[in-house]
Amino acid sequence: MNAREEILKAADTLFGQVGYEAASTREIAELSGVNKALIHYHFRTKEALFESVLDRYYQRLNRTLRAALDQEGTLRERMEHLIEVYVDFLARHRNFMGMVQREASGGPHLERIVTHMVPIFQTGTEAVHQAYPATRAGALSASRLLTSFYGMIVTYFTYSPVLKRLLGSDPLSQQNLAGFKRHLLRMLDLVAKALEAENAPARSNPGRNSSTRRKP
Repeated sequence: MNAREEILKAADTLFGQVGYEAASTREIAELSGVNKALIHYHFRTKEALFESVLDRYYQRLNRTLRAALDQEGTLRERMEHLIEVYVDFLARHRNFMGMVQREASGGPHLERIVTHMVPIFQTGTEAVHQAYPATRAGALSASRLLTSFYGMIVTYFTYSPVLKRLLGSDPLSQQNLAGFKRHLLRMLDLVAKALEAENAPARSNPGRNSSTRRKP
């Protein structure tokens, strides 16, 4: 592993554990085993280093989620796959969750996170709109549904220390993660059935309202 990769690896660990503000380039240099001057050579500033670490995570995450949405199959099948790979991604990258949690709570890089998230959120929203036109508004709007699933998934990881006390076991164990994914897929199943019911009248009898108006 070259010096740049060693720096990124050490930065990933420290930023994930203590956050951007608390981590210092001196500590990153010590952990990576390189001279502090090399950090400034490769990244110029601590902020640029943090952005590099964050950007790499989001590039991998967005590729993963887009691959799930772009695969063959119904929207429901693609969403099932998206949920599973998203949970797996967060389970593998705990430091990423630590960074995002701190930044979302008022950190200086919140806008960078939003910039990364907007395109994939818009892609997911449009995919749901196409499959279920009724989701363009209302209580089951696509944006609300995606926000709810996003909240369920992210909260499970960010509040895992609390959940450990509530559940009496590690929520991030393989067994509990498998159970969590089954729960999310069951929730998706319930939502899909509700969406199919809402969209069914318009699909099965699109001229129903007009014929009703023609009655004397």
